[in-house]
Amino acid sequence: MKFNKSENGGVFFNSYLATLKNEKDESFSHNFYVSKENTFTAKEAVNLLEGRSVKIEFHNPKTDQVEPAFVKLDFKEPKTEKGNYNFQNFYKNYGIDTAEIVEKSNLVFDKPEYKENTIKSLEKGNVVKVKFELDDGVIEGEAVLNPQYKNLNLYDQDMNRINTNKPLQGLEDEREHDKANVREQSIKR
Repeated sequence: MKFNKSENGGVFFNSYLATLKNEKDESFSHNFYVSKENTFTAKEAVNLLEGRSVKIEFHNPKTDQVEPAFVKLDFKEPKTEKGNYNFQNFYKNYGIDTAEIVEKSNLVFDKPEYKENTIKSLEKGNVVKVKFELDDGVIEGEAVLNPQYKNLNLYDQDMNRINTNKPLQGLEDEREHDKANVREQSIKR
């Protein structure tokens, strides 16, 4: 964690370095800046370092407006001079509607309020326990929002991918996507 002291004696929390080591013994680290407008929680930082997208309120340089956007760390590009990954950004004009994605994914909710909680959790980049229809039955599993392809990645309870989303057939690793298939904007943050 990095703190700075002002001339008046005030102390400010400016950034924190988050490092994630996965089961393959690979290490990913990124310095997350802290501000009033754009601060990632520790859980969101972990989700980003694990390769998932997080929804935030973001200043869009093209429109000069603050608007919702999904961000994802770009592990394929080299790190910046400050040792950070670039972000891939998917702004609202990209057409991501989480509620619509959930609706089309055949998820089953025991209570209506579970649907709203699931949507919020998916937008934070969490792996969410869900029930979904598959082969004329309902099974329990996990879901991850994939805003880049506007769908959910569904997994069984052992985290084996279930390709129920037609646009993603044949795509197993989200980090190895073909950049030619999507318009994106990478910026330093």
